[in-house]
Amino acid sequence: MEQLEKVFLQAQPDCEAFAELLDQEQQALINRDMDELEKLLSAKAPLVDALAHHDLAIRTWCSQIGIAPGDGLEAHIRSSGAATLLEVYSAFQNALQRCQAANLRNARLVRHNQQATGRLLDLLRNQGEASQSVYDRQGVASRSGNQRNLTKA
Repeated sequence: MEQLEKVFLQAQPDCEAFAELLDQEQQALINRDMDELEKLLSAKAPLVDALAHHDLAIRTWCSQIGIAPGDGLEAHIRSSGAATLLEVYSAFQNALQRCQAANLRNARLVRHNQQATGRLLDLLRNQGEASQSVYDRQGVASRSGNQRNLTKA
């Protein structure tokens, strides 16, 4: 059990550091700061490796004693009566949940930005409203008599 407690003690600060980077990534995504995003990607790589190492250690420990990671591990820790281990595990779980929430938030932000960029590209390619085209596919001004409302341009 001491080995598992040690893994949780090492994993928690890594989770918290990763969550902090995800918060910074959110701001860089909002600002569309590609230079900052590249820096953050480089900073996240060693933490991803460390978290993968912690995950492997937890899974190995679980397989050695014949329990399933996740709910099985939590039930085992709760039934062990080791208050310190339960406290460390809970702190680790909280940090892990913060990482997951921040990662999902950033993924939604990326999808939103991709959709907005796609719509803008469609407008530039004249794929949005064919009947009110300003330019044809060759980039030549449309010869139709239809005037396009400025808000639709």
